[in-house]
Amino acid sequence: MMKKLFNYIRDGCITTKVKKDSESKKYSAEILSVSTEQKFEWIKKEVLLNGQKVEFILDSGAQISCINEETWKKVGSPFLTKVNFNGKSYTGDEFRILGRFFCSIILNGLEEILLVYVTKEKMNLFGLPWIITFEKKFGYPIVTTLSDKDSDNSINSIQKEIIPTISENKELYIIQKDIQEEIQAELKEKFSQVFEDGLGHCSKTKAHLHLKPGAKPVFVRARPVPIGVKDSVEEEINRLLKMGAIRPIEFADWAAPILAVKKANGKIRVCIDYSTGLNDALELNKYPLPTPQEIWSEMHGNKIFSQLDLRDAYLQVELDSDSKKLANINTHKGLFEVQRLPFGVKSAPAIFQKLMDELISGLKGVFAYLDDLIIASENETEHKKNSYSIIRKNPEIWIKNSIGKMQFL
Repeated sequence: MMKKLFNYIRDGCITTKVKKDSESKKYSAEILSVSTEQKFEWIKKEVLLNGQKVEFILDSGAQISCINEETWKKVGSPFLTKVNFNGKSYTGDEFRILGRFFCSIILNGLEEILLVYVTKEKMNLFGLPWIITFEKKFGYPIVTTLSDKDSDNSINSIQKEIIPTISENKELYIIQKDIQEEIQAELKEKFSQVFEDGLGHCSKTKAHLHLKPGAKPVFVRARPVPIGVKDSVEEEINRLLKMGAIRPIEFADWAAPILAVKKANGKIRVCIDYSTGLNDALELNKYPLPTPQEIWSEMHGNKIFSQLDLRDAYLQVELDSDSKKLANINTHKGLFEVQRLPFGVKSAPAIFQKLMDELISGLKGVFAYLDDLIIASENETEHKKNSYSIIRKNPEIWIKNSIGKMQFL
């Protein structure tokens, strides 16, 4: 999911605003600004799209990211949502856009669910929306990355920037191995309720989604679910029902459809497409997200590092009553009211970051980046103390962690 600072997963889907009806022609004129007359060599990068290797050309002038029809067939011909506009190249020639779909993109270990368009053109373009996602959301230097032919997709480059090169220091590596099992065992023993199965519930606050003045409800019909993934989608719906993250309803003013997206490991991720109306109607929460550089400067001088992922992180934060009426989902199984902060709502990252900052306020050596907690210490004794302090501070409100995802870096 997604990954945040370390293998950030994701909480929502990048959206591209498409002007409709009379405005669609005006918008289509600026979809692509590809020029083969440029004097420099194209910057290319191989990424994983739905688990398949695909080579893209970086183009910050492209207002969408797109693949050609051949690539679309290569990745399994996912179901396409029709669009009401065409593309236009730098020469002014229009070309047909066959449709769009959400896909899993992995770039240097960072995975995100993103919107991609399928065209009749030959190029696969890594456009501006994707560049913004990786640079601003992850703090990832996309231009440098795309030109680095020797980079390894299995290695998280953000981790390389944030964490010192521990693998080159055998002494530090041995210290981490010695304390890893001990800290994990003691945490699980002392705070068993935090690591038990099930969905956690943070009692400190409820998330509120702010509508723009004059916003009007948007109700979108359920989209068809391909037969091949139907069982997986229904399994996820039932999981969310069982844990109380959604509840069935019979009527709603607002509703967004769901999408089944194939992840790199072949499993199916259910994604809510709030780009269909709700995200445009919401005020953006402007709480600042920390950059990798800011976190690194705070951690400088430490020698032992570990990372703790939060399980179903956003879903552990309840929506307030007004917001629950906005985030409904429309599925082939009917309407459901979302009870918890959902992935895909554009303010979710800022809301969650603010909560995490409040929970770790005053704790030494503990840093938060969305649903990742990073613990940094100068020595073994201090690292144990810092690890315990995370949960000990507010055990009655602390959200659940996944002990299996504690990694020593």
